[in-house]
Amino acid sequence: MKKYTHAWLAFMAMKRLDQAALPETVGSGKSEVEVARFAKSLVRWFKNYRDFVVQGAWYPDEVFADQGLSHGVKYTPDEYSNEPRSFKLLPETMEIRNLMMSESPLYGRPFNITKGNLCDRCDAMAHTIVDNFKIQYREEKGNPIAPSSTHMAMRFFIMSHYIADAHMPLHCDDRSLPKIHAAVESQWENAVKKSYHIDTDNNRFFYDPDGYPLKTEKMNSLMQQVEEKILSRPFVYGWGQSDYSTWDYMSAVTEYSYLLAYQMFPKDFADTGWTEYKKMPQAGRFDEYSTKLMTDAVDSIARAWLHVWIRYRQWGPDK
Repeated sequence: MKKYTHAWLAFMAMKRLDQAALPETVGSGKSEVEVARFAKSLVRWFKNYRDFVVQGAWYPDEVFADQGLSHGVKYTPDEYSNEPRSFKLLPETMEIRNLMMSESPLYGRPFNITKGNLCDRCDAMAHTIVDNFKIQYREEKGNPIAPSSTHMAMRFFIMSHYIADAHMPLHCDDRSLPKIHAAVESQWENAVKKSYHIDTDNNRFFYDPDGYPLKTEKMNSLMQQVEEKILSRPFVYGWGQSDYSTWDYMSAVTEYSYLLAYQMFPKDFADTGWTEYKKMPQAGRFDEYSTKLMTDAVDSIARAWLHVWIRYRQWGPDK
């Protein structure tokens, strides 16, 4: 994904935590989590640092430049095995998961992973954000070893980049398809640029009265559908399996993204640009696939952020 697409997804994750109907609590007894209260406190904290979303969400590409391994997990169908393969669980609200379970001929079929450490990257980011919050909380204000809150917000936005990339099908496909990969991401980026007012001189969005990207009069239908879905569909705090970590969750996401890659670009797909792709049958569902995967990406970012925030808050400030 490209610069403003990443930043927009991060903003939509904030908006989901802020404006969607979240459960008041989950669990019971000592394990009870006040989901809605913690989400509100996270959003209030985020809004102090919203001008850094574009910069932070683009840091992995612009500064880290670790696209070779850390921005995906590369899958390929196993042509030599007939053994069924269990795919990992995800919350039932995840739309690509539901679609692939019902439509993908590769669902339940064996696969191989060739490379990619995106899941490790996301898990490491989750741990380091919590650890650095603990340092900030423990040390006196002004101590040079304590990370600033601006630095912590940047870490959240950086984390959102890797989470979003896990939902991009071609980041989970071992085939080399650079033309269509660039074309798809350009379609999304153009849709964001047409749909929102961007302050390019200051590397940020212009904001509406609620503090989110200000819409233009040419709102793209894809962006509009995602905006509607993130406010209307149920929010699930859990990962989809009680013993999951960030790593397990991201691994599950990449499995279904791999399936979607072969749905959008079949096995015999010859790499091509956007003009030729539009003539193919699969292009007729491009907006449908895009809406579902982007809404799922927003959900994943919001879910992962909230888990990190709650781990920290329950350790110290809200203990």
